[in-house]
Amino acid sequence: MNEGITLKFDPAIFTPLFYKLQKVKTRFVINYGGSGSSKSWSQTQNEIIKALQHQETILVVRKYATTLKHSVVALIERILTEWKIQELYTENKSESSFLFSSKGSKIICKGLDDTEKIKSIANITRIWIEEANELSKDDFNQLNLRLRGRDNLQMTMTFNPIDENHWLKKLFFDAKQYGADTTIIKTTYLDNKFIDEVYKAELERYAQLDQNYHRIYALGEWGMIDEARIFSTWEVRDFPDFAHPIVYGLDFGYSSDPAALVRTAIYKDEIYVDEIFYRIGLTNADIASLIKQYGYHHEVVICDSAEPKSIVDLKHMGINAYAADKGKGSINSGIDYLKRHAVYLSGRSGNIAKENLYYRWMKNKNGEFHNPPIPEDAHNHAIDAIRYSLSLGIHNRNTQSLNGVFF
Repeated sequence: MNEGITLKFDPAIFTPLFYKLQKVKTRFVINYGGSGSSKSWSQTQNEIIKALQHQETILVVRKYATTLKHSVVALIERILTEWKIQELYTENKSESSFLFSSKGSKIICKGLDDTEKIKSIANITRIWIEEANELSKDDFNQLNLRLRGRDNLQMTMTFNPIDENHWLKKLFFDAKQYGADTTIIKTTYLDNKFIDEVYKAELERYAQLDQNYHRIYALGEWGMIDEARIFSTWEVRDFPDFAHPIVYGLDFGYSSDPAALVRTAIYKDEIYVDEIFYRIGLTNADIASLIKQYGYHHEVVICDSAEPKSIVDLKHMGINAYAADKGKGSINSGIDYLKRHAVYLSGRSGNIAKENLYYRWMKNKNGEFHNPPIPEDAHNHAIDAIRYSLSLGIHNRNTQSLNGVFF
C-alpha cells in the first residue's frame, strides 16, 4: 500500500453538509431532508475521502441491486473521474466495487436482494444505506449486526422523509432509541450552493400545486397522512416470483403523461406490485419492445380500454394485450379492492411509491368531499395500471382464459 500520497482538494468543491459528515463520530448518522440538498452527492464524497484517509471496508446498500447502478455507482464513478485520481483506485464493474490501493480500502455496492454476497463481506467498517425509507426495520437490524469488531464503526442513512408513520421516524426521531449514538442532519435545497435555478424554481412551484409534496421535497419535513389521501403507505417487499398468475397492467401515455407498465401477483390474499417502466414519449412500438425486453413471457397485459387502436397495435407486435374493464364505477371499485388488501411494492417501484403518497380524493369548492367520492386525476398513471391488471379477475382464476386464449 502506498502511504506517501498526499491529496489536496479545492474546498470550494464541497458543500457544508460534506464537512458536517466528515466530523461526525456517532455510530448512526441520519442524513435526511428535501430533494436537491446534495445528500447523496455529499455522502458519496464523504465515503470516498474516508476510503482515502483510512483502511475501510465500506458497504453501500439499497433494497435492490438493480437500483444502485444508476444511482450510487454512477455518483462514485462521476466524482472519481472529476477528481482525476484514476491511479489510486481500481473499479470492478461486474461486482460494483472500488479498491483504493493507497490504504487498501474498498467501497462495495450491493442490494439487499443479494444477501449471500453481503454475508460474505468481512470486516465491514462503514455502511451507507441510500434511500433508507425503502428498507424494513428488520433489514436495518440485520445490517446493524454486520458492524462489529472494532471502534469507530458507522452507519449512515440517506432519505427523503416521505411518511410520518415510517419506522425511521419512530425509531430515531420519536423514541430516540439510540440517543447519543445518533447524529441527525437535515438539509434542503437552500443548503446546496450548487443548486441550479430551474430545479429550485420547480421545487418552490409545488407550494401552490401540492402542499404535501412541497413539505417533503422542498422543506424536508415529514410527509403527512391527510384525510384526502386515498391509500395508506404501501410497504416495500420482495416480489414473489413463485406466485402465479403474473398479470401486467398498462396505462398509455405519450407527451406529458408517462406510459406506466406494472406486473402484479396475488399471494395469500396480498397484492404484490412491480414497476416495469414509467416513461413519457413512448410509441406503441417502444412499449412493445420494452415489454419484451423486461422479461415478458407472453403473460396477459391488460390495458387502458380507452385506446382500442393501441391495444390492436400491441397484439400485432406479439403482446398478449386485452382491454381493461372500465365500466361505470370501475375506478372507485378498483380503489376499494386495493384498500381492502395489503399491497406491497418491489424496491424498484419508486414512481408507484410517489403516486401512493399523493393520490387524493377531490374536494368541491366548499372544501368538502364529493358523494360518492371522486379521485383527483393526478398521480395515478401507475395506480391506474395496477387497477387494470386486477380488473378482469385473472389472478383469482384456476384456469385463466380470455376470448378462448389460455395462458
